[in-house]
Amino acid sequence: MATISLTAEELQGRHLLDETERDIGEISDLYVDDDGRPHWLLVDTSFFPGFFSVIPVTDVIVADNGLEVHYSMEKLTGAPNAMKGRDYAAHREGRLYDYYRLEAPESVGDATHHGEAGKVLLPPSALCRFSTLSCENKPVDFDTE
Repeated sequence: MATISLTAEELQGRHLLDETERDIGEISDLYVDDDGRPHWLLVDTSFFPGFFSVIPVTDVIVADNGLEVHYSMEKLTGAPNAMKGRDYAAHREGRLYDYYRLEAPESVGDATHHGEAGKVLLPPSALCRFSTLSCENKPVDFDTE
């Protein structure tokens, strides 16, 4: 499997597809680190007006039809969400990692599983929103089909 690098700027505005290639919605914003590398996607699914679904960037693959995640539409509609115009609540970050069965950094104390620093996604509270802050625009690698 090959990889492709995309920056936050290249990801923003693109549509995300579920595992059956149904359109989930548009990537409206991203949580990026100090270097501008994306960690979490904020996707406007239109199921819950005023809210974004929060999806880990590690679960995205670049397919022939576009960007895909290996989740069903139903799984994503139940995903933790963030209110539009507000940051993801820090006290709910453990739920975010647990929902996607990801290892969390030690700083997210209420997560079930923790991983080694530098090898896990940073929590939204440690990141900046790409659309609202001036961040560098470095790429993140994605697997391709």
